[in-house]
Amino acid sequence: MKIYLSSLWLAILKKYIELFPDSRINVLVSFAALNYDVVMFCKRYRPKIGGLILDSGTWSINNALSGTEHITVEGYIAYLRVAAKYFDFYFNYDENFNADGFEENYINQLKIEANGFCPVPVLHDIEGDEIQTYINRGYSRVALGSRQIKSRKVLEEVMRCFEGTGIKIHLFGNTKFDLLAHAPIHSCDTAMWARQGGWGNVRYWNPHKEGEDKTDRIYLEEYIKENDEEEAISFSTYEYRREFEEYLWNTFKLEYDDLIGRDRSVNKMLVNTHYFVQLEKIITDIHRRKGFDTLE
Repeated sequence: MKIYLSSLWLAILKKYIELFPDSRINVLVSFAALNYDVVMFCKRYRPKIGGLILDSGTWSINNALSGTEHITVEGYIAYLRVAAKYFDFYFNYDENFNADGFEENYINQLKIEANGFCPVPVLHDIEGDEIQTYINRGYSRVALGSRQIKSRKVLEEVMRCFEGTGIKIHLFGNTKFDLLAHAPIHSCDTAMWARQGGWGNVRYWNPHKEGEDKTDRIYLEEYIKENDEEEAISFSTYEYRREFEEYLWNTFKLEYDDLIGRDRSVNKMLVNTHYFVQLEKIITDIHRRKGFDTLE
């Protein structure tokens, strides 16, 4: 399976390539945030990354208060005419995230297809006719964008609908280990390579931890902690602090002070980026052992 890092900074990619020249990061870019970095990903640095995919930017329309006037289905189609060739796949302009938005989103799907492109449809209603429509029309890939998927049980029920179809499933905005390890998800994406660092946290795959999921989220104590949906482990009381510090130095030539010092933002992003590269390989191995058909 593949984990795509959303809106990855070119500066982070360059630093990562210096450290791990044989690794390839998968990248998701958004039509809502086209910039110089996107041009470099598509052209000069394309051989240096793994997969490259394009989001239509509709998440920004549904979550931003302003500054999204340029995000339209017509503009998206115009961009695809120029840039579609650079991407492994790209998603539908699913502007209505509600369960009753299928008709509106499907009109956009057909409009984009009528212009000669093949966007990946994005599912938002798991209970109506949407799933069967995508199966009947023979799409090779479907993205799960539904707000209704809130647990492993629900995800497994949705995945059963696609059994035997050969359709590859992309899970939007979710890299929870419990979901990825136990469902044949072909790919997913995350912005946590940057967000976690902004919250003062880094993720560490702790080989000394018991259980299948060895993820530790470490709070670096660089400022007063606010409420967070997941409880992180404070660095000063972390049971595996010595092992984590050894990992930082042996892997990145970084120390704890580098994560809270002048270059703290970039250094934390680098550490978190590597976690997701590791996680991708770990989940792929789990899928292989379980016989899931999620490999290219």
